[in-house]
Amino acid sequence: MKVLVVDDHGYNRDLLSLILADHNYEYELARDGREACDVFAAREDIGAVLMDINMPIMDGYQATKAIKAAKKHHFVPIIFVTALDNTETLKKCLAVGGDDFVSKPVNETVLIAKLRAHERTLALHRSLQQTNKTLEYHQRLMDREHSIVDHVFQSSVKRIAVDCENVRFHISPMSMFNGDLLLLAPSASGGVYVLLGDFTGHGLSAAIGCLPVSDIFYAMTAKQAGIGDIAIEINTRLQSLLPANMFFCATIVELNHTGDRLTVWSGGMNDMLLVDEAGRILQRVAAQHMPLGVLGPAEFERDVVLLKPPLNTRLYIYTDGIIEARNPQGEMFGQQRLEQLIEAQLEDGPETLFEAATAFREVEEQDDDISLVEVICRPISHLDGDDNTRYCDVDLSRQPAQAALPWQVEVELAADKLRRADMVGQLVQLVANVEGVSAHKDILFTLISEMYSNSLEHGLLGLDSSQKNTAEGFESYYKERQARLERLQAGKLVFKAAVLPGPVNRLSFSLTDTGPGFDIAAVLERHQDPGDLSFGRGLTLIQSLSEHTEYSNGGRTLTVTYILE
Repeated sequence: MKVLVVDDHGYNRDLLSLILADHNYEYELARDGREACDVFAAREDIGAVLMDINMPIMDGYQATKAIKAAKKHHFVPIIFVTALDNTETLKKCLAVGGDDFVSKPVNETVLIAKLRAHERTLALHRSLQQTNKTLEYHQRLMDREHSIVDHVFQSSVKRIAVDCENVRFHISPMSMFNGDLLLLAPSASGGVYVLLGDFTGHGLSAAIGCLPVSDIFYAMTAKQAGIGDIAIEINTRLQSLLPANMFFCATIVELNHTGDRLTVWSGGMNDMLLVDEAGRILQRVAAQHMPLGVLGPAEFERDVVLLKPPLNTRLYIYTDGIIEARNPQGEMFGQQRLEQLIEAQLEDGPETLFEAATAFREVEEQDDDISLVEVICRPISHLDGDDNTRYCDVDLSRQPAQAALPWQVEVELAADKLRRADMVGQLVQLVANVEGVSAHKDILFTLISEMYSNSLEHGLLGLDSSQKNTAEGFESYYKERQARLERLQAGKLVFKAAVLPGPVNRLSFSLTDTGPGFDIAAVLERHQDPGDLSFGRGLTLIQSLSEHTEYSNGGRTLTVTYILE
């Protein structure tokens, strides 16, 4: 380390020079403060300064200030060598930037010990500087990469493809990259699709899955795919893409163009809240499935929930960030507080809820992505982006199946086919492939699934639904179902479907079993609630989703007529 010796007395300069030379220190000399500043500016390798106080032209205080100002980002220890030892002098030395003191006459041992101590501090400082430079470089590199990735995300993840008055939302990411994902798209039949999801974790690692999800969502909504099919495609892609400890909790919703039917697939998300005009919570719609990206194709379930809410009902969907927000006392915002606010008939639900959570946190930082969506169940109204003109994407007077020719199919299912787990899906796909029918695939899946279960379990296998009234009975029911199905040799189901074009297009389909049948009139007379009938627990659901249902052939045939609106 090179030391600058500053003193107006030649004797002191010589003495200090000899001491430094004896201990292998290089040195430079200056006779006053001005010369010290000039030498310091000219020599970049000076690592410490021994500074006298009382000197002509510029004293030690002024020189110290100037040197410290010139090297504000570099640590150069300045040690005052002075005979003055009163408190005020020492205080002033520290105030102008001095780092240490050595009293005159100089004690060689003390001086060298202090120099070596400051030399260690200087080495540490330089090491920290180098580390900071490295960190700054990597920070600039990371900022540049984040900027590039953010540009790619903004270009690739088209989050909102439609401005729809029926959907209000608030999104607040925790960092630059959002692990929550909200996607909106119009449906070809005049409705709107909504996807709200939450990837495991936060930041870039959580957001990376948004790209494939967005691609699949917009590709499939453009084809007016069913909610269940969208969920299947996203799950398949994520299961092959994501690591084992990462998944995607998501809710996918389709609101039809008249605003009176919601189709919902939900996996791993919080309960959705269905709220009437008065603010009363009509229903908590629980997630029915595992998150996306967890189960393989054989285990994944595409079943949807179908809701027919009154007009102006609101559906609230939200991620964990809102209910898990914490205040300085560690208390969570919580589900109860959220529901109380929703019941207060909010003017702008998502925005008001977010503001309430922000106020609740007080000074605490947001520690999770927050997303809130409100779907208003009323006739769909999209807005033009330029002048906010209301419009609809399709001519609703044209029926989707109008271009299709009359079509019919009949499929006979013997015992070996009935033992296959995917039989319902195959029947649905057979019908959905017909032009104009695919948009109704979710509802058809529910209808055909219920019809198939009733015909197989009660018509052919002779099972009694009353067994399922308890948890133990439910388990034994399905064990017995499997056993009887394995033993089944004779008997079959016959599935028929036909598209009936007209001013209002219809789909007619039926299931006939070769079982013993039953007296439908007598059974209906004994049971006031068709939902509890031993022959078909889902008849009420089938009736609510279809135009007409009819049992015939001694109870062995159920025919359903469905309007292709």
